[in-house]
Amino acid sequence: MSDFLFCSRPRPPGELNAVLHRWLGPVTAAVDEYAGAWGTLAVVRAPHDPPPVVQDDRGITVLIGEPFADLPPLPKGPAVDAARRQVLHERLLAGGDDRWEDLLDGPFAALAFDASGTSGSVVTDLFAWITVFQADSRHGGVVAGTHTDAVAQAAGVLGEIDPVSAVEFMGYYAITYPRTLYPAVRQARPGCVHRFSTDGWTGEHVYWRPVEQTAFGSLDEAAGALRSALVDDLALAVHGQSDVGLLLSGGEDARAVLGAIPRGVPVRGFIYAEAERREVRAARRVARAYGVPLTFAARPPGHDLLHMETVAAMIGTQNEFVDVHGYGLHATLGLDRLPVVLGGFSSDALLKADNVPPKASKRVRRGGQAGFRTLRPPALPGVRPELLAEAMARRDAYRRSLTELRPESADEWSFIYPFSMRKYAANLHGNRRLWRSHEPYMSNPVARIAASVPQSWKVGRQLFYRAMRPLLARSWYVPHTRNRLPYFPPVLNAAVRPLLGAARGLRALATGELRANQESWPVWAELVQTGWMNDAEARHPAAESPIAAVFAPGPDAAAVRTGWPPLSRLALLQLAYLTRR
Repeated sequence: MSDFLFCSRPRPPGELNAVLHRWLGPVTAAVDEYAGAWGTLAVVRAPHDPPPVVQDDRGITVLIGEPFADLPPLPKGPAVDAARRQVLHERLLAGGDDRWEDLLDGPFAALAFDASGTSGSVVTDLFAWITVFQADSRHGGVVAGTHTDAVAQAAGVLGEIDPVSAVEFMGYYAITYPRTLYPAVRQARPGCVHRFSTDGWTGEHVYWRPVEQTAFGSLDEAAGALRSALVDDLALAVHGQSDVGLLLSGGEDARAVLGAIPRGVPVRGFIYAEAERREVRAARRVARAYGVPLTFAARPPGHDLLHMETVAAMIGTQNEFVDVHGYGLHATLGLDRLPVVLGGFSSDALLKADNVPPKASKRVRRGGQAGFRTLRPPALPGVRPELLAEAMARRDAYRRSLTELRPESADEWSFIYPFSMRKYAANLHGNRRLWRSHEPYMSNPVARIAASVPQSWKVGRQLFYRAMRPLLARSWYVPHTRNRLPYFPPVLNAAVRPLLGAARGLRALATGELRANQESWPVWAELVQTGWMNDAEARHPAAESPIAAVFAPGPDAAAVRTGWPPLSRLALLQLAYLTRR
């Protein structure tokens, strides 16, 4: 998916083009720039994307993503897609508030303004899957865009950093909504139409919120609706495609997607990992069960650090670069040349209550409430204590503010809503810039179901299991990498899991893999002890960056190396690089 950067006042020719190239150059085919009395617009045209801009004598609209929902149900094709895009162009220019949750689907960001420049709007998706950033420009007018650092640069505030947000990023791996690293830049509200004029923001209309409610009479009814939503979304996503890619793991989310794809659609599976161990072996068995070819690519040692600078710039200061696992492999595997690449992202967070702690899950299953977990300051020795305390206070204040929407599940939803609160959000933001990504669990029907069922139906995989069991039938005999058989109910898996764990342990002992990393990604504690990390920290010393302001006077550099969690050290490296860049 593309990116855009908009200023409501005219800017010198080529300026916004250069800003976007600075951050997104390696994943950009071209940057198109538009100018008029209404201001200046620059749009990244990614190699794998349809044209994101429509312009006529009435105005300009930009659409990031392919979120057609309740538009004419015509078969896909270049002429039809152009006609559907024209319909959306006219509706965006009309500026209506209602039914965007039905008109547009999944991850998207839309921008529209009339040719006179007197008015415009930004429309965000339900969860702000694609985050839009807003700022009042030091050059006058407003700035909006889909890359936080590009917005900060265009607004003239790139050097102004909020130290508390920096501590949040390094300690909690996400910055509390609606803040960013820059005090002058804010995240746009999800599910909202934001209006602006040449001079500033003029108002907003919230068209959807995840209000806690029970919209189904029973768990089985909700499961049936969820399965239908997934099947319908995938039917539309792959209709007419002659070559479909799927990121296929050894788990259950992607194999449910594979089971939901209509028969006869040509699918190719892809997996990448550090070595061909348990995760890859399980994915191979799943692929054979569904009759699809699987391509495996080994991520070289130090892959994340070797590509840190490019990936960190692409992701920006809002998400962790280490969650973009496919950079470099997108070209070698040919993912960037496929018409669509499916994933299974966010099923755990939305449908399985993955962010409810185990003890709280037990209370919920017994009919109680999850309550609020105890927050602690980030474990970052050497950081100024007042910043640690304020970082914790911000997160606590935000999750308590969600009780208005989610009285019983505010704690859980503070980790998933909006999407920027998810630690792993960079996975989507990386993939969408590398290939034509489609995530079916982020479709509007699935997201709305996730918002309208009780927590008690999600814990223990109850909702997911009942919804997806028919889609898992062809791989009923293939274990999950976490020692369970997803096709079978929890009571059977309670007996199976110890046996599977023992069998896999014996195999690992026999093959010399007993201490080997069986997951797809590195052991972060080992990665930060490598020479690659030492070299990266030497190239980008935190002490010579604006991030140095978060440390108490005279911090011991060794405390950072030994006392910080590995992911926090990687986040510090990322911020040190980007803020000096």
